[in-house]
Amino acid sequence: MDTERLAPGIQAGAYRLTKSVGLLAIVASAVAGEYGAGINFVAVQALGVYPAARGLVPLAMLVTGLLLVTKTHLFARFSAVLPRSGSAYVWIARTLGMPAGFVVSFLWWLSVTAAMGFIAFAFSSFLSEAISGLGLPGAVLLTSAGRLVLGLGAIWTIFAIHAFGVHNYGRFVSVLLGLIIATAAIIVIYGFATPPAHFVALAASRARIAIIPPAHDQPGSFGAFLSVCTLFVFAYGGISAAPALGGEARDAARVMPRGVVLGWLVALVLYTLVSFALFHAAPWWAITALIAGKHTTLATAPGLVGLLAPHWLGVALEFAVALIVGKTLGPQMMTTSRLVFAWGQDGMLPAVFGQTSARHVPLAALLLTAGLASLFLVQSVAIGWALGVVIRAFSLLLIWLLLAVGALRLTGQGARAPAWAGGLGREPAVIAAAVVSVLVTLVLIASIAVLPHTALPFQPLFQSAIAALVAIGLLVRARSRAAARGDTLAIIAARIPVE
Repeated sequence: MDTERLAPGIQAGAYRLTKSVGLLAIVASAVAGEYGAGINFVAVQALGVYPAARGLVPLAMLVTGLLLVTKTHLFARFSAVLPRSGSAYVWIARTLGMPAGFVVSFLWWLSVTAAMGFIAFAFSSFLSEAISGLGLPGAVLLTSAGRLVLGLGAIWTIFAIHAFGVHNYGRFVSVLLGLIIATAAIIVIYGFATPPAHFVALAASRARIAIIPPAHDQPGSFGAFLSVCTLFVFAYGGISAAPALGGEARDAARVMPRGVVLGWLVALVLYTLVSFALFHAAPWWAITALIAGKHTTLATAPGLVGLLAPHWLGVALEFAVALIVGKTLGPQMMTTSRLVFAWGQDGMLPAVFGQTSARHVPLAALLLTAGLASLFLVQSVAIGWALGVVIRAFSLLLIWLLLAVGALRLTGQGARAPAWAGGLGREPAVIAAAVVSVLVTLVLIASIAVLPHTALPFQPLFQSAIAALVAIGLLVRARSRAAARGDTLAIIAARIPVE
């Protein structure tokens, strides 16, 4: 690789990551980043927020996944021509400029790091349910001290897995992929094998409420259906965990695109089967009745199996779901730490964040991510609210939008396109995916830009504006550091970052 085209201040071969993960780890990372609380509690999440969607929730899950085929194609093609740890940040910065790439990726990074703190906080709830199922005092985990100790243990255990080498992370998510598939299979079998009347009778008896079908079954609202689709963009957000391994995959240009597509396909199949199975056993009107009666846990995946399966299997599934929810910290720490690593290489953050340890991992980036996630956990324990979580879907859509615009810009550059892009800007499939992506993201962004009945501090636009101001401040400092080196952001954007 030409030294003149490397990130500022870095010599060829100085801070390279280990090329030690293969296709299975890439697919597993994507699925592990997606399949978690979102699908296991999809019914409550969707109908609790948008009750007018009624029975359209499973269809919304399928449609959302199919809409994301354009994003998946863009991710796959960019991963083939420029596989790097910073993934979408690197691609947007190299097509639209450093300011656009850094600001939008900072919004996403902040929201995901905040989500890590909240997941570490919520992990106690899932594990407490499982422990209580064994007749043990699981409630101790729901105290402030219990949530803090368990949450910190989860965050720093994941940190240790990463710190000892990316090959350990690859094994970790590969094992979890098997657990995810086995858990989903149990849910699908019980969901489709259970007559709705049987579930309703059991749920009504357990909750001690009347669950009665509506006299006139009306179709779901299209507006609510669209909003649910936007909500599910968040659930599919883990696909970003696949291209984050671009700097650490063997034969990345060939393996990364396949891993991205397969990760999306596996998640689409699992999400669709589980959501349709849940709604087959539990009709939408039964779910809304359970929500109204504050018995939402019975309408979840573990709640469904807990009602229908033998006690031992229900408890085992609760433990599996707790682990599946907690394991989301792994892919999230992967993507956020590699993003910080890419910023460090480009000079957006101090150079220490662009360096690697003796085990070839970005240790400083991992420490920053785990430390900030721990602070968000403390905040969640103290006040029960995680700053930035609400902007994750918004920032995901912005990244998707800007990546599509960047692809179209390559198309307009023609022969002036950078050498790394190859013929990317001339591919009809890429152009079509970019155009459709722009249209889809604009519609979805409009549907969540302003949340009804929500205070200003919790609005996605308000939180995004605050985060953007912080990012702009960091960008100004980065520009000053670049000027002191006799560099500019435009020159940095023309360089290829080190793998």
